[in-house]
Amino acid sequence: MIRHRPSPVRDPSARSRGQALAEFALVFPIFLLILFSIIDFGRYVYYVQILNNAAREGARYAIVHGSLGIPASGSPFAPGTSNSDPSGANVKAVVRQNAIGVIGDTAVLRIDAVWDAHNGRGQKVRVTVEYDFDSIIPIVPIPPIEITGESTLVINN
Repeated sequence: MIRHRPSPVRDPSARSRGQALAEFALVFPIFLLILFSIIDFGRYVYYVQILNNAAREGARYAIVHGSLGIPASGSPFAPGTSNSDPSGANVKAVVRQNAIGVIGDTAVLRIDAVWDAHNGRGQKVRVTVEYDFDSIIPIVPIPPIEITGESTLVINN
């Protein structure tokens, strides 16, 4: 007499686990790319705000320390006044000081301060800060993006 063994019952959940693993392997890299893109875009916006604020602080220093300020900063300066900082190095130092929390090495910043006519009361000063933003997304080789922060104010002193 031949006995028939009952056929083994296959576990249906084993097949669906394999399918879920395959789907996860396909979707997970795309999910990570989107996640890192969102984080990177947030960093970009934050750096733009920091550079704009640093330029504003530098311009504020420049308008308070115009040709009649102590110490006077900027060039050219009003006739008959002395200037202890004709190159605007103090303005650039203020910009670097306000950007140091995010940028780290502020030597990579390109800072330009430009004064109108004679750097006197009522004239304008424009401070521009440039920085090359590097993406943190390792998969996609994105070239550095130049971020510019700028502020123009009227000299008070």
